[in-house]
Amino acid sequence: MNSLEETLQKAKQASNQIARLSAEQKTALLLDIATNLKTQKAAIIAENQKDIDETKAKGKTGAFIDRLTLSDKGFDGMVAQLETVAHLPNPVGEKIEERTLPNGIVLNKVRFPIGVVLMIYESRPNVTVDVAGLCLQSGNAVILKGGSESIHTNRALMACIQDALKNHKLPEAVVTYLDTVTHEDVETILKRNDLIDVVIPRGSYALTSAVAEKSRIPILYHASGGARMYVDTSADIPQALEICVNSKTNRTGVCNALDAVLVHKAVAAEFLPQLDAKIAEKGFESRADAAAKALMPKAKEATEEDFSTEFLDSILAVKVVNDSTEALEFIKKNSHHHTEVLAAKDQTLIDLFIQEIDAAGLMINCASRLHDGGEFGMGAEMGTATGKLHARGPVGVKELTTYKWIAFGNGQLKQ
Repeated sequence: MNSLEETLQKAKQASNQIARLSAEQKTALLLDIATNLKTQKAAIIAENQKDIDETKAKGKTGAFIDRLTLSDKGFDGMVAQLETVAHLPNPVGEKIEERTLPNGIVLNKVRFPIGVVLMIYESRPNVTVDVAGLCLQSGNAVILKGGSESIHTNRALMACIQDALKNHKLPEAVVTYLDTVTHEDVETILKRNDLIDVVIPRGSYALTSAVAEKSRIPILYHASGGARMYVDTSADIPQALEICVNSKTNRTGVCNALDAVLVHKAVAAEFLPQLDAKIAEKGFESRADAAAKALMPKAKEATEEDFSTEFLDSILAVKVVNDSTEALEFIKKNSHHHTEVLAAKDQTLIDLFIQEIDAAGLMINCASRLHDGGEFGMGAEMGTATGKLHARGPVGVKELTTYKWIAFGNGQLKQ
């Protein structure tokens, strides 16, 4: 048996052990990981700096470095999220549904772990801890394939995780980190639907597309992100302005950041000059259509492609629309089905937006950046699923479970 085959086999075997842990055992395990992380904080941040320095030396800048950086605040937030996950209700064994059939059979629908989760991701080292915590709390084994750019940080984080597993007498294979595999190895792994139950790709569109093309394993799909926002005539303009600026500038290199804003022509003269000033003040770039540019002297001219692009950068596309119908049709055409935003007080329009816009998260009069597992009280997330099957939106503990139908009978037969 080669080493890769042995690694996958061990993960499959380990999934049975983690699935049997009680709620109390899982909570204790995750809290011990959190303690280890706090103890090793300085060392982990030092390893992260190595990754940053090496990545900068390769010419990477801006949003890429931002995603890679584990700041002091980011580290503390990562640990806090793990502690939140540790205290979430145990989903395993939850009775989703119970009813008695006419023939007397008592039918239960019960949550169980999925089994072995393969996570393929880029850049962000906090994903290592988020994913490990969510998978352990949901009773799953996990195989992690992080990007080479964060290798030093991830090794330091994994040392904390593995130490806690050892202290709880659990096999290291419960959380497996692949740091030496080749692209060919990954392609081989993606064919092993006999040993891996689901794969979750998280990163660039190129990454998720490549996984989708090669995988025989069911995929919990995270496609490209980025949000569009429509500011209606019925919107609270000062509120809409704050939502727009926050959605764009709070953090740029993330999938729930705002990429384009559509503004009704009746409020454009009030809204756009203020947006122009605030975006420029933040050091961001605006790209506006002709009607918007007339009101935004600091903006550059937009191309049609700008309105469907996930920038992951300090760029905002701006367009003036004639009415809400044009705005909704534009969003439908350009949506990545991740997050879309509406600023409006007109309830009829709000209802129409909710009914017609197909996205995992619809944010009504609130920022796109709030479409997040941590913000939703899920502790953390594996990513934001943009497909429609099994799970959609932030993938947390419950979304990492499946269910079994259990029928309790007393000799009933098929008639």
